[in-house]
Amino acid sequence: MKVFKSRTNRIQMVVAILIFILCLIVLCLNNRHYWGWIGVLAPVVLWIDRFLTRIEIYENGDVWIRHGFTGITKLHGILQLKYDSKKWKSLQIVLHHAKGYYAVDPMDREGSISYLKEVNPMMEYIEK
Repeated sequence: MKVFKSRTNRIQMVVAILIFILCLIVLCLNNRHYWGWIGVLAPVVLWIDRFLTRIEIYENGDVWIRHGFTGITKLHGILQLKYDSKKWKSLQIVLHHAKGYYAVDPMDREGSISYLKEVNPMMEYIEK
């Protein structure tokens, strides 16, 4: 099994920081009720969850995406890998598996693609 970290882009970080600042402003304007902390904690928890996401590729060719707090996505029977370097950063690698498809964005794209081709030689690889 090899583990690859998921990439986070700057736009996601900027949006998370803006939501956090907006929640703080709303909390400061309405200081009588402390329910505003829920609006502050939710984006922070989701932001941390995005940073803790990792992609695990097993020797049998299965791919598991372990999210920080929100669970695991298991992709069994990878049939096809599409890599498009011209698309937006988070949609460059699309894995088609037995039940559908899933877009992944590992930090080491070349390393993860080569390892997935090594453990799953029957997988179709399409590069655009």
